Amino acid sequence: MEPTSLASLTPYFLAIASNLCFGTASLKFSQFASKFSSAWMNQVKVTVALIGFIAGFLILENYATLSIGGWSYLLASGIIGLFLGDWFLFQAFANLGATRTLVLYSFQPFLLGVYGFIFLNQSLSGMQIIAILCMVGCVFTFLIERSRTLGHWDLKNFSFAFLGIFFDALGVVLSRQAYEASPGMGSFQANGIRALGAAVAFFILKPSSIKKIYKDLKTLSVSNRNQVIGASFLGTFISLSLYLQALKTAHVASLTAISITGPIWVSIIEHIREKKVPNRYLWVAFSFFLVGFGLMSKAIIH
Repeated sequence: MEPTSLASLTPYFLAIASNLCFGTASLKFSQFASKFSSAWMNQVKVTVALIGFIAGFLILENYATLSIGGWSYLLASGIIGLFLGDWFLFQAFANLGATRTLVLYSFQPFLLGVYGFIFLNQSLSGMQIIAILCMVGCVFTFLIERSRTLGHWDLKNFSFAFLGIFFDALGVVLSRQAYEASPGMGSFQANGIRALGAAVAFFILKPSSIKKIYKDLKTLSVSNRNQVIGASFLGTFISLSLYLQALKTAHVASLTAISITGPIWVSIIEHIREKKVPNRYLWVAFSFFLVGFGLMSKAIIH
């Protein structure tokens, strides 16, 4: 493979790493969102991420001057994506579990593909369309598995998941618009402003929530406290840092399509933890992913 080809794939490898980080953290997000509340878990991870982004920016980046529009895009992205979108997602995490919630992320390419086509002049080749359809095939494979296990559809919580995905996609769109306006901006600065927007939204909604979260964290055992903070750091600070770095140059729909790595990874972890042999649904879903990512990689190189 030529160096230029490898470089063209770098954003997608970063996106996969981001998805694996978020997928791993989502197991703990589900646990503590169920124990406390989705708003509680969401605010903890936003607060931890904000501290991390500020530290990363001060140590590693220089300030990039932003227009009022750039600030507006990023603050709105934080409020819509990290505050509102993740609230709905964490509601789904608490009730549907990590795998079933994350698998629905494969519907995002349809939303972001339209955005990329209209605003960024990004076309979808035949290979990329087939690749996205393979990712969607993963969704239906997992959904069939869950419906046969539960015997019914949970429309309320699936609706929460789709709302979370929609608002998260809108947040990604706004972040990309900010990068279009200020391409020299670092990921720590961008993520810090996004996290600030979400933190301000939490404070305005309920100023006393910060004090409550501090008290709740003190009541947790050292192990559980470390798990909450560690998951927040991994699933938000590390994950978003990698993802926004990828978002700078990647084809938007293709970038989001590989989010299926999250649920596959989480499903594998759950099978190992529960000491169960992967069933045929997991193998079918993984096969869809390999075909889809292979086609997408070929389309990007050529």
